[in-house]
Amino acid sequence: MLLLRLSALVAATLFAAEVLAVASGTPWPARRRRSEDGLRPGVHELKDIRRWPPEPASPAGPPDATRFRAALVGMCEGMATARAIGHIADDVRAAAAEAGVDPFLLAALVYRASRCNPLLQTSFGVGLLQLQPPMYAANVRGSTLVYRVQQGEAWIEKTRPLPRGGLDPLLLKEPRHHLRVGAALLGMWQDQHPAIDQAFAGSVPHRGAVAHFGWGDVVRGTGGEDRALVARRRFIERYLGTQAVARSTSLGIAVVSPLEGTPRVAPSGPGEDRDEGARAHRGLDIDATTGEPVRSVADGVVWFAGFDLPGRVRPQPVPPEDLAHTPRPTLGPGGLFVCVRHTEGIFSCYMHLSSYRVHINDRVKAGDCLGAVGRSGVKSSGSHLHLEIHVKGDAIDPAPILGPELVIPPQDTVAHDLAMQAKKLRLKHERRARWRAHLAARKELAARRQ
Repeated sequence: MLLLRLSALVAATLFAAEVLAVASGTPWPARRRRSEDGLRPGVHELKDIRRWPPEPASPAGPPDATRFRAALVGMCEGMATARAIGHIADDVRAAAAEAGVDPFLLAALVYRASRCNPLLQTSFGVGLLQLQPPMYAANVRGSTLVYRVQQGEAWIEKTRPLPRGGLDPLLLKEPRHHLRVGAALLGMWQDQHPAIDQAFAGSVPHRGAVAHFGWGDVVRGTGGEDRALVARRRFIERYLGTQAVARSTSLGIAVVSPLEGTPRVAPSGPGEDRDEGARAHRGLDIDATTGEPVRSVADGVVWFAGFDLPGRVRPQPVPPEDLAHTPRPTLGPGGLFVCVRHTEGIFSCYMHLSSYRVHINDRVKAGDCLGAVGRSGVKSSGSHLHLEIHVKGDAIDPAPILGPELVIPPQDTVAHDLAMQAKKLRLKHERRARWRAHLAARKELAARRQ
């Protein structure tokens, strides 16, 4: 009797959904992810996704188990034990093979969504891929994923098998179950894209199914897709053991990217306002994930490693082994940072770190790990790497030095345009305030002469 009632409830729900879809002119009611904070398009994304380079092909053939495990362990280092992450890597390969999806993309989504934490539960979702069961409830019937794909003018039904229990939130915390469900859903989005972009109005230009995996039927931003694809490139680099190749520069030094998975998006650059115009930004902010390794851009010697302190106080050097035991004072804008001296008068500095592993006077090579991305010293923005390059005491723009192959400059991002508009408005208000003050002074002087 209970089973019959549940079946009737599901049928009624599906019928209501069909009625709503017909009324809205879409093949089904738009699926969308919900969050307590609300999902909003980001500003740290490209104005034109055509600026993004073609994605690298996945290595041919079934992935090598040992190298695949090592790549995921390296990406998720410190988030769980190597053994636990290794088991997740095996489950990723198996689930991807079962669903016919790219295992390197699935692994990248695991890293981006949960940092390999199968028990993670947030307002965004649950488990390794942060799946949100209500978003897919209409597509799951028992142990079958049911959805429609477009053929010509018609939408035809297609199915994929699911593990028993489907979207049960408790089962979604079990890695193997979760990944089998998630891989099937990724396969569904791949089958439905790009037809759903034609069926549902409002999507911004995007690249593929991974954007829908984050947003649902209507894609309102590409920042999440950018980060997932960066993670995939990083994963492939680690799997293949790709070494960074230094490129020559006008400074006379050869440089590599300070972060893996190039090119990286830099949404903020030198000259932008900070603290409501009280100071100017001196470096390049590169979008990054907390814990990512930060690499020296060139050969050199560590000149400083420690705390940036607020006000006119000299930064405090701290050996890396003392970081865990040294009480952290209120930090200045740079937070934890490292500076490397490359040649006479040329320095690079890496700020907002969560940790570092080098000592002052250590010799480093281009590509050597200095520390990890964080958000120390940051007031409001998310984690990122603040990179400065100084030549004979002057901070210069790092973007032209790194080149477009390594970093997509701020001018190509939404955030830069907004920052420039805000700065223009501030300067306009300041000019008006100075003119009003000037007129008031003249009026006061005239009154005194009378």
